[in-house]
Amino acid sequence: MDSRSNFETTAGPGERGQEPAQVSSVHPDEQTALAAWTDQLCKRLNADIVVLALGPRDTGPFQLAAHAPAEAEPGEGLSSAVDLTIAQRKPIVKSGYQEHGKTCCAVGVPVLRDGALFGVIAVQLAVRADLDLRRVVDEVKWALPAMELRLVVRDLNEGALSQARARAAVELLAGALDEPRWSVAAATAVTDFCDRLACDRVALGRRHRRRSKVVSLSHSGNFQRSSELVQRIADAMDEAIDQGEPIRMPQDSDNTLTLTAAHQELIHSGVPRAVLTVLLRRDGRVTGAMVLERGGNNPFRDEEVELVEAVAGILGPVLEEKRLNDRALPVKVVAEIGRFGAAVLGPRKAGLKAAILLAGVALWFAWTTAVPFHITADARVEGEIRRVVASPLDGYVASAAAIPGDIVAENDILATLDDRDLRLEIARWNTVRAQRQREYETALADRDRAAIGITATQISQAEAEIALLEERLARTQLRAPFDGVVLSGDLDQSVGAPVSRGQVLYEIAPLDAYRIVLSVDERDLALVGEGLAGEVILTALPGRTFGVETGRVTSVAGVEDGRNVFRVDAQLPEQTNLLRPGMEGIAKITVDERPLLMIWTHGLRNWARMAIWRWLP
Repeated sequence: MDSRSNFETTAGPGERGQEPAQVSSVHPDEQTALAAWTDQLCKRLNADIVVLALGPRDTGPFQLAAHAPAEAEPGEGLSSAVDLTIAQRKPIVKSGYQEHGKTCCAVGVPVLRDGALFGVIAVQLAVRADLDLRRVVDEVKWALPAMELRLVVRDLNEGALSQARARAAVELLAGALDEPRWSVAAATAVTDFCDRLACDRVALGRRHRRRSKVVSLSHSGNFQRSSELVQRIADAMDEAIDQGEPIRMPQDSDNTLTLTAAHQELIHSGVPRAVLTVLLRRDGRVTGAMVLERGGNNPFRDEEVELVEAVAGILGPVLEEKRLNDRALPVKVVAEIGRFGAAVLGPRKAGLKAAILLAGVALWFAWTTAVPFHITADARVEGEIRRVVASPLDGYVASAAAIPGDIVAENDILATLDDRDLRLEIARWNTVRAQRQREYETALADRDRAAIGITATQISQAEAEIALLEERLARTQLRAPFDGVVLSGDLDQSVGAPVSRGQVLYEIAPLDAYRIVLSVDERDLALVGEGLAGEVILTALPGRTFGVETGRVTSVAGVEDGRNVFRVDAQLPEQTNLLRPGMEGIAKITVDERPLLMIWTHGLRNWARMAIWRWLP
C-alpha cells in the first residue's frame, strides 16, 4: 500500500491528517488466522482484494493486518475507502475509480464493538452488470461476528498478560520497598530481578557527574568497582543513558540508529550473552540504569522488556528517594544549597531569577528608604472635665428629664426630687412665724420688754428655718452646671425610687473640651513620651483624621484583650464639635524616622530578643 494511506488514520470522527502513531505488530499465529479469514471472505464474494485494517480501540492508527489474495496489493482507491469508513464510522461504497485498467468499486465496513471502532474491512470488486453491492455489505456483516469474537479473545489474553505483568511487578518491588536503606534495597532489587527473569547477572548503577557507577550486583555483597567487567557494565549504562532509550542485545545490533559499541564489548567479552539495559528515572531525570545479562540462547522477549521497563519506572523513584533520605544532614543541606545556587546561576529558571532580583531590589529599597515610624494604639475620647451631679438630700425621684447622650445647656433641669415634705415644713414654719409675730405685737402693745426680746428672737429663728427650707426646696431641681453632654445617669426608669444625700445621679462633660486616651502596649511604652505628635481616626468618623499630641504617661498598667497596656493622655490641638465622649478608634504616634526594613521587622526583632534571652543558659 502506498505511503499516502498505509491505513494509519486516527479514528476520531472528522479528524484527519494527524500524525500517525506506531502500533505493535500482530502476533504471527493471529496473523495466520486473519489471513485465512480474509482469504475465505475474498473467495465467497469473488472479490479482487479484501483487506483488514486493525488498530487500538477508537484512537488508531489502523494498519494493514491481513489481505487476500496474498499476492495482491491494495491501491489508492481501496485506501481512500478505508480512510472514509474510519472517518464516517459506518458502511460506505466508493465506485467509479480505475484500478489496473478496469473500473472498480470498494465497499468499506467498520469493525465496531460496544460502539468503539477497532478496524475496517474493505472489499474491492470489479464493476459488472450482476454486481449487488447491498449483498456484498450484508455478506461482510455476516462475517463480522467471527472477527468480533477474535477481538474479544485478544482483549482477554492481553488483560491476563497485563495482570501477570502487574503481579510480577508488585512482587519485584515488594522486597525493595521493605528495605529501609538504599544500598540494601538496591541489592535486593537486582537479586530479585536475577532470580525471577532467570538472568546470570543483574547490575544497578547510579548516574553521577555524567558517568555511571555500578553500586549493586546480584548475589554479590562485595565486588571490585575498578575491575574491567564492572567498567564495561558501566560503559553499557552510559551508552544507553546517552541515547536516552533502553538497549536490547542482540536484537538492537541490527538497528543502525542505535549505538551499541559498549554493549558489543560486553556481550563478546566472554561467552556470547543477551543483554538488556533499561533506564531509571525520577521526575523525568535519569538517575541510573540497570543491566540484565543471561545466555545468548535465551534473548529477552518483548513482554519481558515491557515488564522490566514497567518495574524500572517505579523502582527508579523509590531507590532515588531512599538514597536521598540516607544522606547525612550536612550533606542534605549542602545539596539543597547547591541545587538552589544552580537554579539561580544556571541557564533556566528565569522566573526564579527575576523573583530574586526583585526581592533584592525591594530589600535595598526598604533598607535605604526612611519613613516615619509610628506606634499604633487603641484610642478613646473622653471629656477633659467630668462634672458629677449628686443628690443634695435624702428623698425620692419625682421626675427625670435627661438620659445619657442628651446635650444640655447650663441650668437645664436634669431631674427633680419629691418636695412635698419640704413644702409642708415651710408651711408649718410660716404658721409658727405668724404666731410669733402676733405675740410680738401683743408684747409691744403691753410694753413688755422681756416678751418683746423673746418673740423677736423666735421670729428670726422661724425666718431662718423658712430660708433654709426654701434653699433645700430649690435644690430639689437638679440642673446642668454648664453646657455639655450627659455621660451617665438614667433616672427615667427610677421615678419614685429613694436616693440618699451625696449619691451620684449624673455625670456631665463639656462639649468643647476633650482629650484622647491611648492604650499603649507595654512593648512600645519605652518609645512613647510627652510631646509626640500623632493622628487618630475614630470608628464613627472614618473619613476624618484628627491631630493629637501626647501628654502624661501613666505608670499603672491595665489589661485589655489579654495584653498589658499603659494609659497615655493626648490632647487635641484643635477642638471640634464632632467628637463625643466614648468614641473609639485607632491612633498612630510618630516616634521618629527609620528604614522601612527596620519598621517591618520591629516586632519580629523584639520577639527574637526575648526568645533568645529566655533560652540562653
